[in-house]
Amino acid sequence: MAPRPYPGEAISSWVHRIAARYDIGADDLVRHMLGWRSFSFGRAERLDHRADAQLEDALAMATRVDAATIKRLRIVRHDGSATSWHRATPAWCPACLRHDLVARGEVYERAIWRQGACVLCPDHGVALVNTCRWCVAEAPYRFYRTKGRLRLACSACGLPAEPASDSTARLSDPDLGAFGLCMAVPVRRVVRDLQEDLQAALSASPSLPRQTWGLVRSAWGLLAAVGDLTLSIILAARLKVERRVDLLEREPYSPTVGPITPAVLPCRMAFGVLARVAGVLRTLGRDGDAGQRWRPDHGTDLTSAASFLGWLPVDQRGLLAGLAAGWEQPAGHALQATIAQLETGL
Repeated sequence: MAPRPYPGEAISSWVHRIAARYDIGADDLVRHMLGWRSFSFGRAERLDHRADAQLEDALAMATRVDAATIKRLRIVRHDGSATSWHRATPAWCPACLRHDLVARGEVYERAIWRQGACVLCPDHGVALVNTCRWCVAEAPYRFYRTKGRLRLACSACGLPAEPASDSTARLSDPDLGAFGLCMAVPVRRVVRDLQEDLQAALSASPSLPRQTWGLVRSAWGLLAAVGDLTLSIILAARLKVERRVDLLEREPYSPTVGPITPAVLPCRMAFGVLARVAGVLRTLGRDGDAGQRWRPDHGTDLTSAASFLGWLPVDQRGLLAGLAAGWEQPAGHALQATIAQLETGL
């Protein structure tokens, strides 16, 4: 019994669905295909962002799905360079979940949902969810099997993920993101544009961003700028981040070493961070009031570069100025010039 992968499905989700048909876990299925002495813990999850020729060939042989088809399910570069942008826990769209349960009787994870760059469902435009709304712990969700099918539930209280009704899947959701930022349609539109460009930059065939984000025009330049600005916000606001480990065979529990990205934040917090980053990049290099101070506890407008830098503590501004030296030019020079202007004004 080997169900076919759905269009856009994450490779790990497909492996979980195959394993569910036999009422076993994905790690047990991997161990069975590769041999009982093979390392299998978390190996299926790693397929979403890193190639594993041995496991992919075994999957192709066991399922009779062409190996090239399996590779095409991976929507990021296969060399592991997108690992830091990969969420360690599932995220999902309530509207998609409702459709899955009605049409298929089970859920499946879209590959794009695991990207930290994705905070809005590309199909419905609603905010993704990755923490339980019922239990106090705000625990992450997990996939589980029941009667040979895959479902999604809270890892703490065990309640199944609640699918959205048509009325709750509209763009008029008044809920707030991080820093009191209202998820209004204009803000969603800007975040969606940045999200699409980040996904293109992470893809197997990276293309130039459609937008010009603060004088950043290349894929690597956009990833570096968003990562450094995200790090600055996390440090300045002292946001709680998700602990990451690298599931490698030789050191299965070693800490992940790599750039900080929105993947370490809950989806709603990541939405607010990306909205602020988008505002900074859109206004970078433009003349503005360097004395204006943005406060993260109020306001629904996108942040300008000058107001954001004015909010950052002095040490964080210095750190960001040093990081900007490695940015694509002229974006790095523009940020450093704005910081220098702000310091002179102080």
